[in-house]
Amino acid sequence: MEMNMSVRSQSVRPLSSVAQMYGGVFHAALIVADDLAVADRMRRILAELAPRRRIVVASSRAEACNLLAALPYDLALVDMRLPSKDGISLLHHVRQNYPGIESVGMSDTDDQELVGAAIAAGAIGYLLTEVDDIELAYLLRSVERGGAPMDSRIARRILGSIAASAKARTIEPIRVQEQREEAPPVEKLPRGLLSPRELKVLRLIAQGWSNRQIADAVYLSVNTIEFHAKSIYRKLSVKSRTQAVHEAMQHGLLN
Repeated sequence: MEMNMSVRSQSVRPLSSVAQMYGGVFHAALIVADDLAVADRMRRILAELAPRRRIVVASSRAEACNLLAALPYDLALVDMRLPSKDGISLLHHVRQNYPGIESVGMSDTDDQELVGAAIAAGAIGYLLTEVDDIELAYLLRSVERGGAPMDSRIARRILGSIAASAKARTIEPIRVQEQREEAPPVEKLPRGLLSPRELKVLRLIAQGWSNRQIADAVYLSVNTIEFHAKSIYRKLSVKSRTQAVHEAMQHGLLN
């Protein structure tokens, strides 16, 4: 969802600027669609993304197979609404015979059955032609980065299916024998090492109070609080507030 919002927020950017930002990646693309309007639109988008690259259109599975055998391609956009499920058959054909071609299924609407069939047949992504040109261009650009051009609605549903499947799968818990370890005994400082006043100052230090705040709270001067703090450091063999608090916790002085 966030990706769609991000892309659409930039829809004011001309499609040609997308090509300038990323450069060309498609050396040769084959578009297979019996709807001439869809075929022309996808050809225009790819032409903007990859100027001077070869883009060929086929209107049927048979024509596409002949073109695949005649020339090399690195991208195939296949309309999944070709008659007689020819789109699925063509994707299988590409996967088996042209492993170097990245195949992407497409349709005008989000049909769960078509999407599933396309991915099962070898498509690395799926486009919905109902979205605007800018979004299609950005999704197609993800192929250059090794990504899968997938409409966010389809991706979200697939992730949801994976999550539901994982949740339903029963996982045998691994039982680990618990080993009870006795807590190390708290080392007690000599009784009376810190005076009641020093203990109070130390506990306020542990709460993050500054010397000024402590002085105001106990009605003493800042110099007196600093004197008590130095005395605490000396008795605990530390040099800072952090070390003093750590030692106090180790010896149970803050309980």
